[in-house]
Amino acid sequence: MMKVNEIMSKDLKYVKPNDSVSDVLSLIEKNCFREVLVLENNKLEGIVYSKQIAGREISDPTRIKVRTVMGHMPATIRPDQEIEEAAQKILRTGLRALPVLDNKVVVGIISLSDIVDAASKSKAFRQAKAETVMSKAETIYHEDDIGTARFLMREKNISRLPVVDSKKKIVGVVTIFDLLRAVKPSERMNFYSMSAEKLTTRDILVSTVMNKRPTSVDKKTPLSESINLMRKYDTDGVIVSENNSPIGVVTEKDLLEYYVSSLNPKGPSYQISGLEEEDDFVMSTINRMLNDSMEKLSKIVKNPFLFLHVKRYERKGRVKYSIRARLSSERGFYVTKSYAWDFRSAVDEALDKLEKIVIKNKKSKRDRLKEMLRFKKLLR
Repeated sequence: MMKVNEIMSKDLKYVKPNDSVSDVLSLIEKNCFREVLVLENNKLEGIVYSKQIAGREISDPTRIKVRTVMGHMPATIRPDQEIEEAAQKILRTGLRALPVLDNKVVVGIISLSDIVDAASKSKAFRQAKAETVMSKAETIYHEDDIGTARFLMREKNISRLPVVDSKKKIVGVVTIFDLLRAVKPSERMNFYSMSAEKLTTRDILVSTVMNKRPTSVDKKTPLSESINLMRKYDTDGVIVSENNSPIGVVTEKDLLEYYVSSLNPKGPSYQISGLEEEDDFVMSTINRMLNDSMEKLSKIVKNPFLFLHVKRYERKGRVKYSIRARLSSERGFYVTKSYAWDFRSAVDEALDKLEKIVIKNKKSKRDRLKEMLRFKKLLR
């Protein structure tokens, strides 16, 4: 088994407790980080989450110290642990990287990208195709403005949008970081927080900030090849296209989920990621719902494994939940999304959609099989 210290990076990018929030924003923009480590003399002091900065009203980020906005200590891992453990911990916590600690000293960092690169060399990644793990592509038209793009990303809980023309052909791709760079420095805090809509975002067309040479693959492209393209073009996702129209998106997160699902023992099971503290009564209800759903699904597909990714954000003083459910099984992957103000309602909707998709898929396969048998009988 490969160890963390075999693939971790020793090139640490971090801020110090007395640095300013503007230093954090610079790292976030330059490196597309979702979180930034806070170190002092190679000792881990905490972490700054971009979403935590987003929730604060900061008029001048150059005057606010990192120590006042950093969050709780992040999950960590040791250099002698196996990368499978790192992968599962990254998926469970929702982080994109884990600091590697040896006797409380930060000696490196292992990222989602590091793990995906290591997994890409496996037989499973050479054989599996893009269509196996892709999520449905949410698109935007090239004449739309970046305010519309930002709204879609927030509501759909995604970080990239294929851009299409009037014939729904791919002409580019826009990510949350493309949008961030399009906003003037004085406006970036409010933009990144996705709080109140800015008038300026309605004045800038998506076509002026998008990447006009998006990395795309065919649905039959092996996952290993997709990863090679991501590295070649320095991106964390590719568009899956058919006849030059987007049909899906494959991100590093999708690839990590595929990798972790291959590590799990046979039999129905599930994993929740990105979940913050919830009421014990609510969580007991959620776990009961998940167990019931997995029991049903196990009667339809073999060895189902469910990933439930939770994202919550405040909107007008209320908490809205975004749920992304991905089921892996011996028959392939199934993905659904749901949104609701109540956590239980959001999960219930996602599971209900998932069950319907799996049942429909099984029925269509059964019907195709019957049709094939009928056709063979006619040929006799």
